[in-house]
Amino acid sequence: MRNDDDRPRDPYLLASLRKGLEVMDCFTRQKSWSLAELAADLGQSKPTVFRILHTIEEFGYLQKDPETGRYSLAMRFHTLGSAAISHEQLRWQALPPLQDLARETGETVHVGILYDSEAICVQAVDGARLIRMHAFVGKRTPAHASALGKVLLAHLPDAELDAFIGRGLPRFTPRTITEPAALREALHQARAQGWALDDEEMEIGLRCLGAPITDHAGRPCACVAVSAPAARMDAERIALLTPLVKATAARISRMLGSPSMHGPHTRAA
Repeated sequence: MRNDDDRPRDPYLLASLRKGLEVMDCFTRQKSWSLAELAADLGQSKPTVFRILHTIEEFGYLQKDPETGRYSLAMRFHTLGSAAISHEQLRWQALPPLQDLARETGETVHVGILYDSEAICVQAVDGARLIRMHAFVGKRTPAHASALGKVLLAHLPDAELDAFIGRGLPRFTPRTITEPAALREALHQARAQGWALDDEEMEIGLRCLGAPITDHAGRPCACVAVSAPAARMDAERIALLTPLVKATAARISRMLGSPSMHGPHTRAA
């Protein structure tokens, strides 16, 4: 039995969530648990633990054996763990190609994934230029206003894209795409050409060019991008950077075992 009565109280902790996470931690020590076993181990009442288990089960992270009544981890939890491992693998495998791209271009480069309605940076390398865009791991950007996000939105199933657009397209600069039809057209173009551009849509004076990374099943799972001040990223420079970014995306894709990557450049979707 655990006794946390002497532990200092943190006013920012959600007690109910903490109890739920304590229940989930038990499954790292034992494959399956009965309600009585969990209640005894945690020093909580059976009704309290039952409500926690029922909530976690309802969200698909636990499953209850109808014959034994014992709880074990469900598929959604395994999917979450697989995603975490996959993203960590992507983060470190992408680093050498990003370092090469940053040296070649002098610009900041980064890799991101799509989570809910945001593009999230999972790896970044700063460029060598004095004036540059600074990226950092964990940075979140609204997907419709970023090259990373648009590359990945372009490959979503129709139902998922409809749901994303239905949540609204907020404006950040006069150049942000906020009309659903205009965004769909931009995504169609991104999918066809194999890259997308953030044309000062998130921040005036900043442009970003991205291309898709594909996983072992050939599905777009992430994006590699290069960011620079707009003054240094005109149409001519974009044309020069595009094959470099696509080649880096293809290199990372091959490292992830993508079957669609056979040459130095990504294949247009």
